[in-house]
Amino acid sequence: MTPKERGKPLTPPCQVTRVRFSPDGTILAAACIDGIVRRWTATGEPKADLKGHDGWVSDLAFLPNGDLLTADTWGKLNCWAGDAVRWSVPAHDGWLRGVAVRGNEVATVSRDGVLRQWDAAGKKLRETKIGPDLFSLAYTPDGGSLVVGDLFGTIRVFDAKNGTKVREFERKEFHLLDRIQDVGGVRCLVFSADGQTLYTAGCQPKSGGFVQAFPLLMALDFATGKTLWTWKGAGDNEGLVHDLRLLSDGHLAGVTSGQPGQGKLLMWQPPKPEPVFVSTKQPNCHSLDAHGRLLAVSATNANSSGNGRVKGKAGEYPANTSPIQIWELG
Repeated sequence: MTPKERGKPLTPPCQVTRVRFSPDGTILAAACIDGIVRRWTATGEPKADLKGHDGWVSDLAFLPNGDLLTADTWGKLNCWAGDAVRWSVPAHDGWLRGVAVRGNEVATVSRDGVLRQWDAAGKKLRETKIGPDLFSLAYTPDGGSLVVGDLFGTIRVFDAKNGTKVREFERKEFHLLDRIQDVGGVRCLVFSADGQTLYTAGCQPKSGGFVQAFPLLMALDFATGKTLWTWKGAGDNEGLVHDLRLLSDGHLAGVTSGQPGQGKLLMWQPPKPEPVFVSTKQPNCHSLDAHGRLLAVSATNANSSGNGRVKGKAGEYPANTSPIQIWELG
């Protein structure tokens, strides 16, 4: 598989935390840190911005009917029908980190340590108190179970119908307590199409403070929790696997981001642990999504100012942006 870049990247004016295609592939939506959701058609034509958040827009997910769910760092969950808000709920107390959809049911997790499930009209179905710093979640392909990953490397499995915990796996490689700081976390959870393999990703931290970490991907047998294979990045400046997606042909695609200027787009062909494709053309990648032969990857502008300490020519501190490159899958 050799993806090829298609044209020039889309250029939102700020940083992007998540990109997702609509179910029919006609819309690409981007969650932005200025509280705006930006959208384009599949051919790159801009659509109306969605303005309904006060904090960073932290995650996106589409319902099967094309309605768009958007979450923010203040805990709000919005559902959009076209350009209008269909419903909005204060879903969590603080940073809403993950949204998952299975049919017309929605699940959310947050820094507040609670898993909540909603129907397509925004009605809360149930909630399960788990523990602090939840990062990721995924439904099994049959919709019977929900899997949640946290900062400490714990992966818990819940019955999606009643919220009862079924079992849990510990993968401490994903966590480090260093300099009184917990770092790492299970940032991504993705199932194989048959539901037998759970792909977990994040990083193996080397230090806290000025965080150094190796990106990490582990494939688990979902029934037993046994590790099937592991991929670990080569350098501790490569950082986290920020997003992971299963492609229609069974390949995995992921993006990494670490120290300024670092970051990769990678693809794997399970069960082989070594990537079959690696690109460093886009530094500090934070999200990706695929639909059919199209792959969208959001990164950070070249020669970025890192944490904002580098002055521009006029003495200002320029903000970073997130070019979104569309790739064509071979």
